[in-house]
This record gives sequence, C-alpha cells and structure tokens, in this order.
Amino acid sequence: AKKENKPLLIDFTGYGCENCRKMEEFVWTQPDVLSLLQNEVVLASLYVDDKTPLNEPINVVENGTERTLRTVGDKWSYLQRVKFGANAQPFYVLLDNDGNPLNKSYAYNEDIPKYIEFLQEGLERYVK
Repeated sequence: AKKENKPLLIDFTGYGCENCRKMEEFVWTQPDVLSLLQNEVVLASLYVDDKTPLNEPINVVENGTERTLRTVGDKWSYLQRVKFGANAQPFYVLLDNDGNPLNKSYAYNEDIPKYIEFLQEGLERYVK
C-alpha cells in the first residue's frame, strides 16, 4: 500500500463466513464500491479460519492468559482482537501507511451507501 501511495483495507474474513460472502457478492460488486476497491485502496483479506500451520508456533499473552498461535488463522484472529478489539467477521479496517486507522471500522452491514461512506471517509482522511 505504501509503494502504491494508497491506504490499506484489511478485510478480516473467513472461509466459512456466510456474511463475508454476502458482502462480497452484494456490496463489493456494486460499480461504485468495486471502483474504490480496485483503484483507491490496497485490499488484504485475512482469513481468521485459515488452518495453514505457521512455520513456528508463536506464544502470546492475551488478557493475562498464555496462548499458542499455531495457524495462519490464529495469527490473523489474534491481530484483529488485540489491535482492533473485535472478533467478528466480516470486519473492515482502513489504515494509513503507518498502520494507523483512518476512521472507525466497519462490520457486517449490506447497506451500500454506508459502505461507500466508510471507504470515502477513510480515503478523505488519507489524502489530508
């Protein structure tokens, strides 16, 4: 995203997430949304249920409890919970090139004008 001088849109998703597929099918395909996704942001979809093993397990402490992250999905889920305080999918976060949120996150809501508003608000803050 930094190379392209665009904000990063993180899409916390899951292979088994029905609401994620609804957003992709009914919201992301709308011409105004699709144009923003293809031209104005760098999209990274992080699958929280990805069972691919990590090269090495990672030990973390979360809420005072030690845990071991063993899969790619564990790592993405941990990132979502710790950095953004959420554990639901779909969950969207727009970040600047330093990793700071540009606006409030967006959770499942098929309201197309609201999703466009979420994207445009982040883009406006990115330009400033």
